[in-house]
Amino acid sequence: MKKTFLIILFTFISLYGSYGTHIRAGEITAKRLGCSGLTFEFTLTAYRDTGSDILFGNGEFDFGDGETIMLNPDGFSRKEIIDDEIELVEFKIEHTYSSNGDYTVSYVEDFRNVGIINMSNSGSVSFYVETTIRIDPFFGCNNTPIFLIPPVDKGAVGVLFYHNPGAYDANGDSIAFKMVTPQSRQGVDVPNFRSPEIAAGGQNSQQTGPATLTLDEVLGDLIWDAPGLKGEFNVAFIAEEWRKIAGEWQFLGSVTRDMQIIVDETENDPPEIEVPLDTCIEAGTLLEATIIATDPNPESLVKIEGFGGPFILDPPATLSPDPAVFGESPTQASFSWQTDCSHIREDPYLVRFKATDNGPGLRLTAFETWSVTVVPPSPKDVVAESKPQRSIEISWEEYDCGDAEVVQVYRRVDSFEFEPENCEIGIPENGGYELIGAVPVNQNSFLDNNAGRGLDFGATYCYRLVAVFELPKGGVSYASEEVCQKIDATGPIITNVTVDETDTKNGKITLSWLPPFEIDIAQYPPPYQYRILRSSGEAFEDIGTVEDDTTFTDSGINTLENTYSYQLELYLASDQVSNENLIEISGKASSVRLSSVGLFESIELNWSADVPWSNTNQDHPYHYIYRNKVNTNPDQLVLIDSVEVTQQGFNYLDSGQVNGQNLSNMEEYCYYVTTSGGYGNEDIFEPLLNDSQILCAMPDDQIDPCPPFDVGFQIDSPDRCLEFLSDKDCEFNQFQNELYWESDLSDSCDSEISYYEVFFKNEIESEFELIGTTRDTFFIHDDLLEFAGCYTIRAVDQSENRSEFSETFCKENCPNIEFPNVFTPNDDGKNDFFTPFFQKPNEPGSIPLDKCPRFLEKIVFNVYNRYGKQVYTYESGGENGLYINWDGTNFNGEPLPSATYFFEAIVTFDMLRPENRQKRYKGYVQIIR
Repeated sequence: MKKTFLIILFTFISLYGSYGTHIRAGEITAKRLGCSGLTFEFTLTAYRDTGSDILFGNGEFDFGDGETIMLNPDGFSRKEIIDDEIELVEFKIEHTYSSNGDYTVSYVEDFRNVGIINMSNSGSVSFYVETTIRIDPFFGCNNTPIFLIPPVDKGAVGVLFYHNPGAYDANGDSIAFKMVTPQSRQGVDVPNFRSPEIAAGGQNSQQTGPATLTLDEVLGDLIWDAPGLKGEFNVAFIAEEWRKIAGEWQFLGSVTRDMQIIVDETENDPPEIEVPLDTCIEAGTLLEATIIATDPNPESLVKIEGFGGPFILDPPATLSPDPAVFGESPTQASFSWQTDCSHIREDPYLVRFKATDNGPGLRLTAFETWSVTVVPPSPKDVVAESKPQRSIEISWEEYDCGDAEVVQVYRRVDSFEFEPENCEIGIPENGGYELIGAVPVNQNSFLDNNAGRGLDFGATYCYRLVAVFELPKGGVSYASEEVCQKIDATGPIITNVTVDETDTKNGKITLSWLPPFEIDIAQYPPPYQYRILRSSGEAFEDIGTVEDDTTFTDSGINTLENTYSYQLELYLASDQVSNENLIEISGKASSVRLSSVGLFESIELNWSADVPWSNTNQDHPYHYIYRNKVNTNPDQLVLIDSVEVTQQGFNYLDSGQVNGQNLSNMEEYCYYVTTSGGYGNEDIFEPLLNDSQILCAMPDDQIDPCPPFDVGFQIDSPDRCLEFLSDKDCEFNQFQNELYWESDLSDSCDSEISYYEVFFKNEIESEFELIGTTRDTFFIHDDLLEFAGCYTIRAVDQSENRSEFSETFCKENCPNIEFPNVFTPNDDGKNDFFTPFFQKPNEPGSIPLDKCPRFLEKIVFNVYNRYGKQVYTYESGGENGLYINWDGTNFNGEPLPSATYFFEAIVTFDMLRPENRQKRYKGYVQIIR
């Protein structure tokens, strides 16, 4: 009967292990089969442990609409061994929905593999993944993202682990990542899940703090810095899919991936990858690059693999050698991709390269990402041709590359030389171009008549085109070459609207113009009369008439508060100005309007003018800044600086750089700006210089000070902590933390700091409290009983504005405990008790101080004989102290014989983070009597 029981027990254990060593990872992706119907093809991809006899596919697939099916393990569409003890199994399942809606598609199967460290009893826990799809005509046709890099990856204890899923969206939608807890069925988390960095503990790879686990929400980079324990760990994350529709981001669905990280101990170091700089490539161009992988271990071989959208497109990118083979370090792989117009999209393709070495020991990997944007080519063969009624027709070769939606037409006065850089798409910023129209991509001409008003006399108009692509892929082409055409000067040409006096009542503006020097004098013989029209925002009004003159002074106006626009009507000279002798009407030109924003000890100036000429003239690109309070005559405005507007735009920050003194927040400063421009017509003089009104303003501290950053501690690691304590007695309790930080010098915040406020808390969940202030970039927090605590700092400026808080920076204690491996309980007063090494006050020098127990809270101590039988136990608390003081007796107080015994100590330390509080020690001790 005993023999039968053992057979049954052995069989049960074998079956449990067989069933338990099963599912490691997986996900569900969806592809819509035609946009006119509601049929989807779902791909269930799983990764199983080949040590199991159980085939994958014995679970339930739920389509989210009330219909479920049970899979048949023999119905797989693909099966492949991808690594040691890892098999990929793939099922493809079609399903047609009856209506639009949101559906959660899921799959559940028993069992996960045995031994997953960061959950309880993984061998009896079900594996569950789900995917959400949204079927809605408003969103258009859609497929879920797919993952191109397997979700089972290997890491090493103490080495930074990096993984990327290689997510790719064929529709060009944006993907956002976030961590979730693995589940055993819908809405049920796996039992006792702990994030890997908590379950494994340990320090980061630089030994400057505890291990961390992060997931980049944009790129999907999963970084564990660094595994502290060997074993298998599972995590899960969601890849959310978003599409911009009508200017707003819409959620389209999500895919949950459950992945496994296999950690082992190794002396191996991971390889390194060198990839090209991120780039753009014009559609239709061949992109070639060399990828280099180097391994720090000379004896190791390395192979390079590539993943990402370009490898699955048509035509696909290639990486040779293919398949990847191990080669001597450094090794190279050649990337080649013949792009075409179907590859165009606004978001870059993220090409992931993976380098794998072959030892010694555990194979380690490294990833690098190369960002490649396929940019549409510019419209070609652009031509500008004059047309009647002061209009210009722009035509071009029909644009037939990809899914372009419209061709946009941009215009400026005067030529602007511009050669797009590699990734400089669209129209150049500060180039002076304005969008004047867009036509469907199948149209290849545009008539510019200035919205029916006619283009301005004497101006040379220059045009560039860009193609804009449909969402969701989107994309904007490179700008076309510039084409220009001049409008004849058959009407008056305004050249100046300059403010001579700034006042609310007695302001003065000088208006100047050129006569129509290309007019048909046979039809319109001189002399001419000009009627002056003015507007301050409302309709134009007649303010005077001049004859045979090209200058007019407009006086008695409010130039301080108003912007004035002017227009000229050209008449044949006569006793009466009437529509009968009206020849032409000029373009409109406004005065230069200057505005300001008061900042801390500085003033930002901005200006604009609505004029028929260009104020971004490459031959005369500088606008000039005048200010008072810079010389012995504080009321005189003098030139202090200039702005190259083709590079910086129409703005200027005055922080006192003219004389090296910051502006005073208590004083008023006055300014005016002189603009410089031209018509791009060789018959019209340049530059056209015009002054703004005089503007007076005071600095105003509206910007918060810069937050501190790069906060650190003088004693910044466990090793330095223990080094500090190495000469302190075992009862030392007079601690201090010295913090230091950097002060930000960003232009976006106030770098003038009055002092810093330092906040502290000694528990993770408690609230911060202000503990002190300092004018320095360091602070000493003393009179502490321990090191552990968290800090955050913020800056305060002289106006009592406060910055955002710095990041929270925490410091741990450095626990320590060591046990002897022999003691002699013979009542001779020497070494009679088993206790952690502890220097007694009356026995200085009895043990090295670096062996002192530090930051202890609790000890549970168990002793076993060589047969594994427990003979003694001890737990601190109450009357029991922390130092055990075992006298070598058993449970009954009877002396144990001289022999070797095994012990286990579960020690709870005084630590800030819960995951660092408990540690298990195992060892042996010899009793000698």
